[in-house]
Amino acid sequence: MEIIRAENITKRFENETILHGVSLALRQGEKVTILGGSGSGKTTFLKVLAGLLSFDSGSYQKSGVKIAYISQKPVLFSHMTVLENLIFPLKCQKVKRKEREAIGRVFLEKSELAKWADAYPFELSGGQQQRVSVARALIGNPDLLLMDEPFSSLDVRLGRDMRQWVFTQIEERKMAAVFVTHHYEEAKVFSERVLLMEDGVLKEATDAEIDVFFGDGLLYKDVYYPIGAWRMADSGVPVQVERQVMLYGQAYWSVILEDGAQKFIIVDENRAETAYIAPVRSEKDA
Repeated sequence: MEIIRAENITKRFENETILHGVSLALRQGEKVTILGGSGSGKTTFLKVLAGLLSFDSGSYQKSGVKIAYISQKPVLFSHMTVLENLIFPLKCQKVKRKEREAIGRVFLEKSELAKWADAYPFELSGGQQQRVSVARALIGNPDLLLMDEPFSSLDVRLGRDMRQWVFTQIEERKMAAVFVTHHYEEAKVFSERVLLMEDGVLKEATDAEIDVFFGDGLLYKDVYYPIGAWRMADSGVPVQVERQVMLYGQAYWSVILEDGAQKFIIVDENRAETAYIAPVRSEKDA
């Protein structure tokens, strides 16, 4: 079932056009990632979808859809405690106080913020504030979750744990989600569709375009192959195999190239002893 449809959205700021006829339709439970460079229009489009920005032309249908938005930087009520900030969406939904506070404390535990329940935002670090923002977006059980690089301010371990928790919540609750990220594995594994925003124009991204965007490919016999095309092999580019890792439900080999660069190669068979990687060649390349 389709839950939102944006068609030919155009947005201007003064004399500059930021969005050029952008269209997007989302089904219930569908997950989409949007890639794009700084200033390409990603954040502007997410804010239009969230209802935080008006648009100049086009149409947007979202009747009856609950939408939550997580920005890059936390936006909290300074006069409210952490718990009060977190459960504010439940208060708006008329959930009784004892019930919403009980639900809120569970979310604080999941966010590793239980001991800060009675603190105010100014007493928290930036990363802690962002964790409150993430939990607050989920607690209202939205139909559509919009995320603008929400984990970029968190340290590596906590960012990974929060990502996994949020992604699990999205799956279990069958939420639709639009995710802006600069993280390769998130883009490749999280979404059913990956879109590319360039100069205010949104289009479907191919695997090659995704890898080029991240600069994550290698030359082999004078041909560029995106990193997603590479596998362990009996010959090819020499590597040092570190270990096998799980990234968002997909198994990868962590390998080190001769120049010291680390790459993650999709596991398709158990070949840990192999010290080479090579691109998978199609029949037309054979």
